[in-house]
Amino acid sequence: MLLKYWEKHRLSQTNWQQELASMGISKSPAMEVIAQVLGEMAEVVVSVYMFTRFSGEPGSLVVCHDRGRGAISFGAKTQWGQWDEAYEILTVDGTGEKFNFDGKPVGDGDEGACSLGNI
Repeated sequence: MLLKYWEKHRLSQTNWQQELASMGISKSPAMEVIAQVLGEMAEVVVSVYMFTRFSGEPGSLVVCHDRGRGAISFGAKTQWGQWDEAYEILTVDGTGEKFNFDGKPVGDGDEGACSLGNI
């Protein structure tokens, strides 16, 4: 179940913390992921999706559109992967697991989730 999302926000090394605070994101794995990406690039366009799994565990998916990379976090566990812009699917490095923007697993043959902007 998707709770909050922010699509395609431009963040820089100077404004990212204030921008995330204004979105209500603080002390989460999402912040750690964005800090790591901004350590490698001066400015990025990111989307942040925060959700709760059926088990009640919080999760988040952060996409760096500039790099085609993303990270999904369930609790304290964060996994990096490749982000497919066309299908809006994150494929986790190493395991090949696939997730859509609201943290749901995507099976082979699924076309991912529709964009929130297209609902």
